Amino acid sequence: MFVRQGQPFAVRPVYLPPQPMRIRKAGARSQPDCRREPPRFERVVENGQDLFYRYRLNPFEMEYVSPAAWSITGRTPQEFYENPRLIRDAVHPDDRDKAAAMQTRPGNFADPVTLRWVHPDGHIVCVEHRNNPVYGATGELLAIEGIGRDVTEALAVQHRLLESESQLRRLAASVNSARETERADVARYLHDELGQTLTGLKLELTRAVRQLMLRGLEPEMIDRMQSMVGGIEVATETVRRVASDLRPPALDHLGLGAAIELEAAAIARRTGVRCRIAGAVTETALTPDQTTAVFRIVQEALTNVVRHADASAVKISMRQTARSTSLTIQDNGRGINPQALADPVSIGLLGMRERAQMIGAKLSITARPGKGTAVVVTVPAAAAAGRGGE
Repeated sequence: MFVRQGQPFAVRPVYLPPQPMRIRKAGARSQPDCRREPPRFERVVENGQDLFYRYRLNPFEMEYVSPAAWSITGRTPQEFYENPRLIRDAVHPDDRDKAAAMQTRPGNFADPVTLRWVHPDGHIVCVEHRNNPVYGATGELLAIEGIGRDVTEALAVQHRLLESESQLRRLAASVNSARETERADVARYLHDELGQTLTGLKLELTRAVRQLMLRGLEPEMIDRMQSMVGGIEVATETVRRVASDLRPPALDHLGLGAAIELEAAAIARRTGVRCRIAGAVTETALTPDQTTAVFRIVQEALTNVVRHADASAVKISMRQTARSTSLTIQDNGRGINPQALADPVSIGLLGMRERAQMIGAKLSITARPGKGTAVVVTVPAAAAAGRGGE
C-alpha cells in the first residue's frame, strides 16, 4: 500500500517470466553488445559478491567469469579469458593438486571445496567452491560451472574459536593437574600427619587404660576409656579411607593395574557387585598424567555402574600393544539410556571425555538395552611418547 497526494493506492504485481543468463563466449569478447540491457538475473550475477564461472574442458577455455573475480582472486575476468590456466596457477601451491583434481574428477567433489587464491600482492583469500559438472549426451564431461564464495573471515572466526577452545582445554588440563597435585598433598598429610597422630593417641590411651586398671579404677570409667579407644580407631580408618579416595597410594607406588584392582575390590566389598580383572599394564606404558587420567576414568565408570547400571557384575579388561594401551569396563546392567549418553551436561560422562581428550586418548561408550554398558579408553603409544617429555 502506497500514498500519493494524501490518498492511499495499491500497486498490482506484474509477473515477468525469467530469462536465461547469457553466457559470454570467449570469442565474442571483442564485440560487446552495448545496445541491449542485460537481463535482470544476469545483473544479479554481474553485481553479486560471489564468483560465478563456467569453463570448457576441450578445448580448455573460460566461457564466463563474473566481475567478482577481481575481489576474490585478484584478477579481472579478462585475465581469465586470456589465460584460463589461472584457475590453477593463481591458487596457493599447496592447493593446486586439489584444483586440478576438481577439473578432472569433479564427481569426487560433491561437497564444497576450499581453495586459497593468492593475489598478485601476496594477499590470500580463502574461497569455498561449489562446482557442477556439465555432461554431454553421451556422458562425456564437457564443462564445469560453479560458484566461489569468500570465506576468509568465516575461517578466521572458526580458527579463533578453535584456538579459544584449545586454550580452555589447556587451562582445564592445568587446573586438573594442580587439583591432582593438591589432592596428593592432602592425602599424604592425612595419612602421614593426622593418621600418625591418631595412632599415637590410641597407643597412649590404651597404655593409660591398662595402668588405671591395675590401680582399681571403676569399671564404668574403664569402659568409657575403651570406648574412646574404639572411637579413635574409627577415626583412623576414616582418615585412611579419605586419603585413599583423594589419591590411592597404590597409584604412586604399585602402578595403574594394582590401583584398579584395589579400587575394584573396594567396590565389591562396599556394594556386592562382582568385579573381575583381566590383563595387565606395565608401569612404563603411560606417563604419570596419563596413569592418573585413566584411573579416574575407570573410577568414574565403576561409580556409574554402582549408581545407575543395576548390575551384578563388571569386568575390567586391560590390554597393551606396541601401538596403544586400552582398558574396557563392561557391566551386565540395563545399559545406559541413549538420551543420557548424548546429554551434554552429564557431569560424569563429560569429565570422562575431557580427561581422555587431555591425554590424547579415545573414549567410546556403547550400550545395549538389557545387555549392559561398555566403556573403552584407548591411549595411543604416540600420545604417550609425545607427552612423556612435557
